[in-house]
Formats: sequence, structure tokens, C-alpha cells
Amino acid sequence: MIQINNMSDHHNSMTTEAIDTLEKIQGKFPGARRAHAKGLFYEANFTPNGNAIPYTTAAHLQNEAVPATVRFSNSPPNPTAADFLSPVKGMSVQFHLPNGTTSHLVSTTIPKFITKDPETFIDMLKILTADKTGHDKVDLGLGILNILKKYPERKNILHALKDQFKQPPISYAKLNYYPIHAFYFMNKEGKRQAIKYEWQPDEKNSQRKSIGTITSPDYLSEELHLRVLNGSVSFNLVIRLGEEGDVTDDPTDPWPDNRQKVVVGQLTLTKILFPNEAILFDPTIVSDGIELTNDPVLHFRHDAYAISFERRRKNE
Repeated sequence: MIQINNMSDHHNSMTTEAIDTLEKIQGKFPGARRAHAKGLFYEANFTPNGNAIPYTTAAHLQNEAVPATVRFSNSPPNPTAADFLSPVKGMSVQFHLPNGTTSHLVSTTIPKFITKDPETFIDMLKILTADKTGHDKVDLGLGILNILKKYPERKNILHALKDQFKQPPISYAKLNYYPIHAFYFMNKEGKRQAIKYEWQPDEKNSQRKSIGTITSPDYLSEELHLRVLNGSVSFNLVIRLGEEGDVTDDPTDPWPDNRQKVVVGQLTLTKILFPNEAILFDPTIVSDGIELTNDPVLHFRHDAYAISFERRRKNE
């Protein structure tokens, strides 16, 4: 069980405010996540290739394969929302380490976050939910326009979100996923290296034709189920090596494209999983050999996920 009583009063009130505001967007759905509510789980294997050994002592990035739990998701809080109505998709992974602990990666299809601090994010949520139509529904278009009026510097990421509505994805297996935050790798000599992750679909995912139909509200999960039943679906885990001057505490900064990329392993889905208990994916749960940066959004997510987890455990 995730404990939330170690949060400061400030963070506790701020994260509670954020979760309460999220619930206003499409309403409350008892027992569901407050975001990325609709999802599907898979068992998987992660096989490292040894390329990360010079940078980290993390157990799952050495030479031995480890089992993993993977969840793909839509971004809305409504667990019944149609797949094509959700522009942003998620992929969360728990690596199950030999010592019985886990290390998590929580990713979305957007490579950067909309703000670099929790306070601005909460303010944006309030702006988004300020104007409602006659059926107590949030007018997302009007809300985004109002956000842009107050935060014009965020127009690029908001336009990127808008662009994703124009072309719904055809398969979870053909998307790139980004954990957005920087992390530190620590090697056996104690040297620290800033990195950013990316999941890239394996080439064979693209070679196989998509087999879903967008007319189904669940076409993405149906398509991925068929892919796994008919053969493997794999993703390569890539790290980008930060250089001097690269910002590690701002998730709105994606780093220059020319940073060195290293493939450190491959994740392969093996079978559909129907967990009996609630599963929490927390981006701040990492193995030895990996350290968190001072990114305030990263630490805010830990607190927010804990509150959301407690509410859905209680079926609230």
C-alpha cells in the first residue's frame, strides 16, 4: 500500500487540489485512475544488452533478463472513453528485480510536459475547468484558448496535443513513448550520468500490418491483443546521454536532438494480464543505480499518484 502521510502539508493540499480539479473535467469514476483510466495489462520480459553497464548498476540493465508488467492506456479519466477520442497514449512498465523490488518507467506519447512546476499545472487545470456548457461538461476548446491567453509560451506543446487529435494512432505497438523526466544513472565507480529514456517500437512491429478498425471504441486494445496472440510485440529501450548544461529539473526541456542515443535492452510482451489487485505505477520508484533529479513535477507526480491510488482503492 502506498503511504501518503509522509507528504508535507503544502504538497498534500496542492496535490489534493490537483486531483479534485482533474475530477471536474469529465466527472468522478469511482475505482478508476484520475487520469489514464482506461488501460490494458500485459506480462512481458525485458532483456538488457549490457550497453548500460558503463553507466549504471541497476539490476535490470545488466546482462540478465527480468520479468515486467506493462500497461497501455488512454489519457482521459473516463474508463469507457473511446480510443480514438484520446490524443495522448501511455505506456507504464514495472521491472521485477531479482531482489523482489521493482523499478518503474511511466511514459506517454508526448516527449515533454506542459509546465515545469506543479503550481502552473494546477492553475492550468483550473482555467480548463472554469467554463462549462449546459450539461456540466468542460469546454476543452475554450479552456485551451484561455490557457494560451495566460500562458502563450506554452503554445507549442498545446498545439502538439491538438495535432494528435487530427490523426488517431492505429496501434499501441507503433508508437514511441517518453518518460519525459531526466534521471541520473550511477555506475560502480560512483560516476553520475544524466539520461532521458525513450521506448521505440521494434521494426517488426511496423512490418506487421495493423489489424484493428477505428470504428470500434476499443480498437487499440483489440488490435494489440491480436498482435500479442499472433506473435511478439517488442519495444527497444533507448537512453539519451545528457551533456554539460543540459537541464535535468525541467520536463518541458526535451534536450537537443543530437545527444548520443544508446539502446540498452528490449521489452517483449508475452501474454494478456488481468490483475486481481490495483497496480500503481510511480515514476519515482527506481532501482539502485538510478537516482531522481530535483524535477518538481516528478516529485509532485509521486504525491498525486499516491492520492489517486488511495481514492481508487477505496472505490471513491
